[in-house]
Amino acid sequence: MCEIVTEREYEVQYYEIDCKKRLLITNLMNYLQDIAIRQSEDIGVGIDYLTQHGIAWVLHKWHIDMYRYPVYGEKIKIITKPYSFKKFYAYRVFEIVDSKGNTIGKAKSIWFLIDTEKRRAIRVTEEMYNAYGVPKDKNDILDIEKISEPLEIHSEKVFQVRYSDIDTNRHVNNVKYVEWAIEAVPLDIVNNYVITSVNTVYEKETTYGDTVKVLVEIETNENNITCFHRVVDGEDKQLCLVQTKWEK
Repeated sequence: MCEIVTEREYEVQYYEIDCKKRLLITNLMNYLQDIAIRQSEDIGVGIDYLTQHGIAWVLHKWHIDMYRYPVYGEKIKIITKPYSFKKFYAYRVFEIVDSKGNTIGKAKSIWFLIDTEKRRAIRVTEEMYNAYGVPKDKNDILDIEKISEPLEIHSEKVFQVRYSDIDTNRHVNNVKYVEWAIEAVPLDIVNNYVITSVNTVYEKETTYGDTVKVLVEIETNENNITCFHRVVDGEDKQLCLVQTKWEK
């Protein structure tokens, strides 16, 4: 089987940057999600295929490391390929490269395939192995570190799920949870530090009109800060855990 590798150029737009003209980490995540979906579309197992077959890919975990952020007007290239499949899970890797060929970021992700009617995981199908060029005997896994729940709450914020937060699977898009998590961090951290790493684990979906709350523990160590974020619904059921690392 041929390994399926997809690459795409992105130019950082004004509406995607922060006050220092750097690409927001959440908009980078949108790029990553976009190229993964585009690869699926290119090989014939995209959104329409999934809908017709009553299945969907649901993101389970992200791990993203950024060594440098591109700035307004800069062009970057993102490269992605499926890493492996194992039972219900799909593993995917990404590389972010600047115009000089330097790797400025890397990411890995874990997804699982679900039956959209029964809302439960199913084994990766033969068609998916063939489409993505993943050998049946390649079942290595990508290890993503476990995230600790916040123990002591230093900051919290409440959000209402908007229509614009919903994706094609009719639940909140995975990037929105990270947006909420970052929004709950005190402004002095956001203004004076930069995110170097994001880890997420998604546990339960939420939908339009729901209320969510983010609870944050902040751990400071000289010029580094680690934030442990817990996202819960209106009944205090855990939806997502996020860990962000920040540097001066």
